[in-house]
Amino acid sequence: MKKYFRAAAILLVQLAALPAFAAPAIATPVCDILPSATIAALIGMPVVGKEASTGMFSEACVFTTAAAKQGPSMFIIEHYTKPLPAGAEKDMVMTTPTSQVLPVAGLGDEAWMNSYTSELLVRRGSAVHKIIARAVECEKLADETYDEQDVRCTAKRVGILKQTAAAILAQ
Repeated sequence: MKKYFRAAAILLVQLAALPAFAAPAIATPVCDILPSATIAALIGMPVVGKEASTGMFSEACVFTTAAAKQGPSMFIIEHYTKPLPAGAEKDMVMTTPTSQVLPVAGLGDEAWMNSYTSELLVRRGSAVHKIIARAVECEKLADETYDEQDVRCTAKRVGILKQTAAAILAQ
């Protein structure tokens, strides 16, 4: 039992030693960072609704697209409102047993992406945004294999995620 208390005490001391990072409040409401028309142009589908939500650590805007073949889908922009320690960004991107979170060069101070889950997280200064593109349609072409479609559609989603991050950072 003492061993567990000692480990917990060491962990608390280490956490207390982390530098404090202030997550800036954004002047623009999260659903107004990029207009629906910009999102629609980026994903190539009309946006029929948007809804803001506030969580414990972030504010998010869920853009809903028109019903596609697979049904309505979402495009999410999330802004972290609580401090994140440097380097924690990579851990904020969802992973699966068969996917990887990889760094993305040229976006903000630091960016991480999982193209399989269609998520990108970008940090500039203390501002951290996550973009989730679950609204991208990409139908199979008549003459392509499933693997070819997967490569093409992944490239399309990655491009949309990067363009969205660049548009947010340009604000």
